[in-house]
Amino acid sequence: MTDSLDQLMQRASEALVKMDYLGCETLCLQALGIARQQTAWSYYARILLPLQEARRQRRMIAAEGTIRLGSAGLETPAVDWLERLQPGCMVVTHPHTADDARALDDAVHQQQCHVEVLYANPASTRGTWTVRSFRGPDVHALLPAPPEAWQHRWLDEHTHLPHAAEDSTIATPADWFLSAAEALGDAALDQVEMGLPSLDRLMQLERALQVARDHEILHQRLGDAARAMR
Repeated sequence: MTDSLDQLMQRASEALVKMDYLGCETLCLQALGIARQQTAWSYYARILLPLQEARRQRRMIAAEGTIRLGSAGLETPAVDWLERLQPGCMVVTHPHTADDARALDDAVHQQQCHVEVLYANPASTRGTWTVRSFRGPDVHALLPAPPEAWQHRWLDEHTHLPHAAEDSTIATPADWFLSAAEALGDAALDQVEMGLPSLDRLMQLERALQVARDHEILHQRLGDAARAMR
């Protein structure tokens, strides 16, 4: 068991050095499954470190690509949207559903793309958007809507757009996306009952990480829970 984990993690480390972040993530997830099955909690905690870094780098690459805040006007199937992303970030909204967001996210991971996916319900073009989970626990986060000029269109480095209000911390569409993803991960973390027995807490954190796979504090709290299992 240890040899298998060691071999997987050696390959994951090599992939990380080569900046093959998607390959590193895949290998880490394989190793994480083995470690969990064998209750090798110290190893489980160690695997989370390169996994967190690979996902952080994937998120940064995606945020530098094409951004789409809202899917109105797009035809399904959602997998076809990947032609305009890669890398990029996509917020799926009405008339599409959480199932569409999940299908797109599944395709992203099957095809090994630098793409991040969120699902949101816009209350109005000017008001509040509710970002919701499409896998894992049912959680949501409320955010000010992105500027109308940013909504429901493909945005890339060649798109000339007005900035947000001067008093806003959201300067770009990518900033809005990253803030929304962070808020959703925070909401998932808030639902974890930290007073639970160690295994129950670890299982809740695993489910919370399904909501926001690249949320750094969730990775850290999951590592803490695994180390408490030793």
